[in-house]
Amino acid sequence: MTIEPAYPNKNMYKDPKFWDDEWVNSREDNITRVQLKNQHSSRNLISRLFFYIEMMYRFFSNLWDAKDKKYDYILVSTPPIFIVFSAFIAKFLFMKKTKIILEVRDLWPDSLIGVKIFDYPIIIRFFRYLEKKMYQNADYIIINSIGFREHIERKLKYPKKIIYIPNGPRAHEIVKEKEHQEEFRVVYTGNIGLAQDVEHIKSIAKLLHENNITFHVIGYGVKAKEFQNYIEKNDLHYVHFQPPATRKESLKLIKSCQLGIAFLNDEEVFSTVLPGKIIDYMTCKTPIIAGVKGTAAKIISANQTGFAFNQSDVHAMVEKIIELKQNPQIIEEMGQNCIKTVEKEFLWEKNIHKLLQIIT
Repeated sequence: MTIEPAYPNKNMYKDPKFWDDEWVNSREDNITRVQLKNQHSSRNLISRLFFYIEMMYRFFSNLWDAKDKKYDYILVSTPPIFIVFSAFIAKFLFMKKTKIILEVRDLWPDSLIGVKIFDYPIIIRFFRYLEKKMYQNADYIIINSIGFREHIERKLKYPKKIIYIPNGPRAHEIVKEKEHQEEFRVVYTGNIGLAQDVEHIKSIAKLLHENNITFHVIGYGVKAKEFQNYIEKNDLHYVHFQPPATRKESLKLIKSCQLGIAFLNDEEVFSTVLPGKIIDYMTCKTPIIAGVKGTAAKIISANQTGFAFNQSDVHAMVEKIIELKQNPQIIEEMGQNCIKTVEKEFLWEKNIHKLLQIIT
């Protein structure tokens, strides 16, 4: 059960190329797409609250309609937490023997504060109370970043098993050998939004252009248009901006580049996050130059898959890129480390067994 896809925008999914997973398409009858009238993209507090409340109500209604099926488990993801509470209410009322597997993909409401969507202390306190109850009442908790563990454990009354299942590639997606490229290329893929400082991404683009280094960007998000306009206004012809692409297309572009860029804002909540693009870069044997701290920085440094910098230190990042351009052997060594790290820690076929051990 899920809402209609709307990220980064609903119109994108009118293009059939984004429905390219035949395994999923062949099971469309098993997918319930919940229709919502309110818009989640509004930054108005009241509009967003109505969106969340409607979401909880409609998910609960679908669970009510399916109450006779007697599910053994409900696996529910957050954020937002309102979907989770539709499952808890259903369990309390008519699914008492059903166990709740809570998958935490982001720390909420901390992520709302981090991107400065709104700052209403009374509401934030209420959301924190709901967050604590969510962790305490789940039967199992799955996290996709090891950095979430300590935060969640602080909110539990009693110790509870927390299972780490990171985002990761399928085995067939891992790049063993990269094709030789005459042109030195750097890539950024993913969100250019509230969790990334667009000014720093602009600075990276300008500095790479000034050093005649090709920079490919597949971007989306609320700041993507601003970034695109900046490129055009400043005639940064070494920077190539592309609209959202499929996963296959994105991985193909990453594979053709020597280095990948990653950014997160310098907010404490983001120190717990492991951006999916970092794993995608490693999957494509593409070392990372990242303006990140905390969990992501530790993984990059510990596995020698790239270099992590202070988020604002864009000049140091570009200097490192220029240095590495002259040292392809170092890039090759880090690329090998990327593949070793993915196969050891992030391979989906290995990590999915942690979930199977719960439900079988």
